[in-house]
Amino acid sequence: MRILEEDYGSKLIIRLPRGIEVTESGRELLNKAEFWRKQDKHLRLEMQRINKESLVVLKLGIMECLSQTLPQQIEQGLAHILGQYRLDIKVGNTHALLSQLESGELDVIIAFNVQDNRQVRLFSHIDCPIGLIYSPNLNLTASLNLTESELTANTPVPLADCLQWPLCLADDELSFQPRIYAEIMRQKKAHTLCATSNSVNVLKQWVIAGRGVTFLTQFDVAKELINNELCFHPLKEKRLSEKLCLCLSTNTPMNQQMRAILVQLDKIIQGH
Repeated sequence: MRILEEDYGSKLIIRLPRGIEVTESGRELLNKAEFWRKQDKHLRLEMQRINKESLVVLKLGIMECLSQTLPQQIEQGLAHILGQYRLDIKVGNTHALLSQLESGELDVIIAFNVQDNRQVRLFSHIDCPIGLIYSPNLNLTASLNLTESELTANTPVPLADCLQWPLCLADDELSFQPRIYAEIMRQKKAHTLCATSNSVNVLKQWVIAGRGVTFLTQFDVAKELINNELCFHPLKEKRLSEKLCLCLSTNTPMNQQMRAILVQLDKIIQGH
């Protein structure tokens, strides 16, 4: 207090036998301090309000298979067009993501095989061929009686030729399961179903462990392809294809900012 009185150049308090008494100068300083405190509080509240208004919150739903590689690309892609923003990501299957989009829990979803309806607007899509997923330890050329030159990365393989290996297949909770099973039955060729699961990650782990082969898209195995844990080869049956869709709710305003977000997300998906 003595230092404050020296700086202020005036007596601020009077010490009495039973306490202290604030002088007129002290009272004036207290009033100024209270004013400064209120001004500081007002400024902080105003800054919080401005930050809250400027903060863009994007609630995005993506498929399980995209969760290991896509979020980082989205973070980088949206940062330069949104500035300060928050990204809330939910992971699920197509049915769950659609339900959350329609209820307003999500703004945008990236999911397989979505159909336009009154509540869902399809912004763009990309066709994703389903292919044979196998371990790098599997000698594909020898098994198919082909040479390395005959079997390039883009040479389609007939599904019938893939039935010689044990199959780890999706169960009926995954949207592409009925088409895979129907196509297998159409081959009229013996096959061994060794395991099923409603999880793409479980199917991939089984194939990595050498239990068998499966059929998925390149999006499903993007990380494993990068890490050389799995291999992908396209199937000859062109109808075995998934459609990866970028969708928003019909209740979401298609303003300039939302369009910029969707365009950027579409670029990321196309280049994924």
